[in-house]
Amino acid sequence: MKPKIFFILLLLSLAVLRIQGQTASELFVKMPEPEFLPLTASDRMDLIDLYKAGEKASVKNRFDDSCSIVRMTNDYLQIQTGGNTTELFLLPMINDSKIIGLIQTVCAPVCDSYLEFYTTSWKKLSTPAFITFAGKYDFLKEGVNPKDEKVKNALIPLDIFLMQLHYDPDNQELQQDYTTPDYLSGTDKAQVIQYLTGTPKRFKWNQMRFE
Repeated sequence: MKPKIFFILLLLSLAVLRIQGQTASELFVKMPEPEFLPLTASDRMDLIDLYKAGEKASVKNRFDDSCSIVRMTNDYLQIQTGGNTTELFLLPMINDSKIIGLIQTVCAPVCDSYLEFYTTSWKKLSTPAFITFAGKYDFLKEGVNPKDEKVKNALIPLDIFLMQLHYDPDNQELQQDYTTPDYLSGTDKAQVIQYLTGTPKRFKWNQMRFE
């Protein structure tokens, strides 16, 4: 299906999902209980109430880990659980509906993120429909040719792809950091980073997708 046709059909399907005062915190309470954040609906409500009251917004999950709200606005919620982070955010669409973005970041110790999109009734959407992530070659320094034999050999240790994502709700911008080099050590890391910029990629939300 061509992208334009797909988006037209998608927007039509979302037209009935108009937001009626739903906030990130309300959607957080209603979200299906996920394995990565084992909090009951009651626990989530307690977290939100504590944050709104100006108190320390922290509760224990089922594994006795401390879960805390880092930041909360009408359209954004960030939860910290140990070294792991969950970001829930609302994205406006061109037809006045909204969709949910959900970033799960696990740091063990190298950080890796996973991004999903949902309707406001928590029905999963296709991630590639809303963003095309940068690949490892997109993080090469200007002028570096990935087809060069020396470069190709140096980049062999990059056999896995790890990235860290963060959403900026003030600018509706998504940042992608390439974290695979942090997974390497010694000679492998030294030979790789000489060709990489170390600069994150940024994607702006245009009411249809991140570009």
